[in-house]
Amino acid sequence: METTKEITRRLTVERQGLTSTPGTVMKNDIYQIIDRLGCLQIDTINVVERAHHLTLWSRLGLHEKGLLNELAYDDRKLFEYWAHAACYVPMEDHRFFISPMRMREGEMLERLERWGGRAGGVTPDILDEVLGRVSAEGPLATSDFEQRRTGPSKGWWDWKPAKVALEVLYGAGLLMVSHRENFQRQYDIAERVLPPGVDAAEPTEEERVKFYITRTMASLGLVKPADVRGYFTPSYARYKAFSKQIPSLMEEMGGNGEAVRYEVEEERQPYYCLPEDASRLDELADGLPHEGVHLLNPFDNALWDKKRVETLFGFTAKLEAYTPATQRKYGYYYLAILSGDRLVGRIIPKMDRKNRKLIINSTWHETWFKPDDSFENSFSETLESFSEFNGADEVEYKEERPRIG
Repeated sequence: METTKEITRRLTVERQGLTSTPGTVMKNDIYQIIDRLGCLQIDTINVVERAHHLTLWSRLGLHEKGLLNELAYDDRKLFEYWAHAACYVPMEDHRFFISPMRMREGEMLERLERWGGRAGGVTPDILDEVLGRVSAEGPLATSDFEQRRTGPSKGWWDWKPAKVALEVLYGAGLLMVSHRENFQRQYDIAERVLPPGVDAAEPTEEERVKFYITRTMASLGLVKPADVRGYFTPSYARYKAFSKQIPSLMEEMGGNGEAVRYEVEEERQPYYCLPEDASRLDELADGLPHEGVHLLNPFDNALWDKKRVETLFGFTAKLEAYTPATQRKYGYYYLAILSGDRLVGRIIPKMDRKNRKLIINSTWHETWFKPDDSFENSFSETLESFSEFNGADEVEYKEERPRIG
């Protein structure tokens, strides 16, 4: 079967939950979005609201931000772990991350040795001490441990030994994030965080890889093998066996009816989607049901795979926060503008929290994009919602008209 990039884009936008009209948002609506996406990335950059809240806002509109914390730390419907990067993951999927945890547990001493140089020297004794203290005292944060660095800090990666130990134990699944205080992780023994009755049956390797494939198709629509590796990156990126299994398993799923194979125009590799999406592809030839404007933060699931975004949307999704200021084209931090099924530009925002003002440093449109009145009206409505979600009373534009490029 064959289809076009345009229809593939539309299915991606729909599968990502970017076609809905915001309404009253309940806690279960937030859970359903995260379940639909497979995971929700957590990030510390707070030029505006943090990424995990913005990704939800892009799909749900205005909502109570505290509901996410309730789902994760009160209801235990979500847990924190490495899925794409640091993410909230549905608790019901926990068992599919047990194997990466066991692999990391088996490599703990190697990881301590590798990370030790960046933390001023770490020994297995510190690992035992940290685990023992958490076990005896309950949830602890990095700040609860004495600083033992032997010299001056050398930057962000120059962690103190206890921080390295906490991260290694967390990666191994021996510790989990119990909750956060002022956005700082509070670690506890895994058995005290996992809710009663959670499925702990470790799947087979094939079941696990199929889970990631199915999750990626459910989140992105039509996908090729590389898209699976790009969606659940850290969980298995280090393990070549995982990557090698994906193409053959996708081909097998296409042969037995678990997936439907497609050829996408100008693409050499085959794409696959869930069977229920095959008929939807024909319907999407007529367009999306909702052609509104959405703003996507750089850590939004829809922008994770830069190569896929470039291939399907013709959009460069590079974040320039880690690029030297003199080499940036757009700015430190951007929000991509999604109009219908096209990424048409970006804004460079900054929240002045002291004065409750949202500053738009610049607006950029893609060279091919010609905005009309419908776009301008939808964009204004979306920006008003974004401003309110960030707690701003006013919006200040630093430039009068959009840049092109």
